[in-house]
Amino acid sequence: MRPVHRHISVVIVALLVGATLASAQVALALFNKAVVGGPFTIATSTLAAPGKVTATQVACRIGKNPEIEVSWSATSSSYATSYTVERATASGGPYTSVGSVAVGKTTYLDSGGTMAYSTTYYYRVSTVYRSWTTASTSGAVKTLGKNCA
Repeated sequence: MRPVHRHISVVIVALLVGATLASAQVALALFNKAVVGGPFTIATSTLAAPGKVTATQVACRIGKNPEIEVSWSATSSSYATSYTVERATASGGPYTSVGSVAVGKTTYLDSGGTMAYSTTYYYRVSTVYRSWTTASTSGAVKTLGKNCA
């Protein structure tokens, strides 16, 4: 009978430890196999920001709001899932998210109806992986006047 009680006690303790770790938002990983070089291998990596961001007014259409193409060079992080594109009218912000683009694409067409002519817009692009984001890289563009000049 004793071995059965010990087994139940171990299971209860394991459940309590798991519940405590979960409520503390701590990640717990159990490893049961050794790998070459030792019993554990720990890999670290950082989420790399995208490269240089550029913003260009695509076309001037008299009587219509401007459209701006934002482009950047891809992140070097193989596990990135998307990019977030943000826009502001001052280099220090505040920035507002205007779109999200899947990894593999490196351009975004901002055709938001709130943009105006003869205005400088600042764009930031951040790399995203799950709930993590990178420091962003930025670029700016001044839209043409209403008469496309």
